[in-house]
Amino acid sequence: MNNHADILKLVEISRLYYERNLTQAEIAKRMNISRPAVSKLLSEARIRGIVTIEIKSPLMSDEPLLRELSEVFGLQGGLVVPSGSADDKLITTLLISQAALYFEKLLAGVKKIGLGWGDTMGRLIDELKKQTITDLKGCFVCPVIGSAPNDIKWYQTNELARSFAEKTGFMPYYMHAPAFPVSLKNKKLFEDTIEYKEISNLWHDLDVVMLGIGTYPSVPDQATAARFGNLLREKKAVGMLATYYFDGDGNLIKSKDDIVIRISPADLRRAAKVIVIGGGTKKISAIRGSLKTGLVTHVITDDKTAQSLINYH
Repeated sequence: MNNHADILKLVEISRLYYERNLTQAEIAKRMNISRPAVSKLLSEARIRGIVTIEIKSPLMSDEPLLRELSEVFGLQGGLVVPSGSADDKLITTLLISQAALYFEKLLAGVKKIGLGWGDTMGRLIDELKKQTITDLKGCFVCPVIGSAPNDIKWYQTNELARSFAEKTGFMPYYMHAPAFPVSLKNKKLFEDTIEYKEISNLWHDLDVVMLGIGTYPSVPDQATAARFGNLLREKKAVGMLATYYFDGDGNLIKSKDDIVIRISPADLRRAAKVIVIGGGTKKISAIRGSLKTGLVTHVITDDKTAQSLINYH
């Protein structure tokens, strides 16, 4: 094990074992390797000095690259994570690990948090350590989208809010509404409820909105046929934020049938921070488009993706 990707793997396994308190069996299942292999890698991490009393991770944000990326896209900040020769799967794991640490530090200074949905959001919340926050007055978390019409856990936005609240002590607000109502009349029925009015008022003044970046075509599908017909293909959609599809120049793609219960673009622009997480070769077009929407203030990505975004913005 001499290349950078191998070292990153040792660091990640060490973090899971020593900082996140996963068992070797749990790590083996998560990393798709055998339990004896986990034991051997932990031993190698100690021999190499990666693990002493604490885990010494070589990961840090590439600040010069982050500054350049921020200047190109008009961002306020974020993280650019060194990835070495890691593949897309490992890059995603590294980004989520670093995003969790970034968010844990951020929590001390924020009170009003909105959450999007998806695998990235779910894994991020899973990765968060249980927090001890002394002043929780006025602290809350709420979904910024209704729940998806599938049984995938991390597309059920109330479950995300519940899990986040359990980790942080923030007060959760729930919204019992589908993301994709069957009609405008049906949407209006939900919007007339006290629960919806309460949450939509919260959306007007959020400190942080955390969003994953979806690609197009979307997996799972976001009711695109009913909402857009062939419009997304015609308009050359590249990605999605909070169910808003956009093209490569960051233009939001609109349709009269795009009936969704979600935060508005205006409220996203009012939020102090809108943080997106994404990296790897398969998401470059979607990330580039998302940064051009004008809705994003902070990005957490890897160094190779950041350089590609700068080179071809």
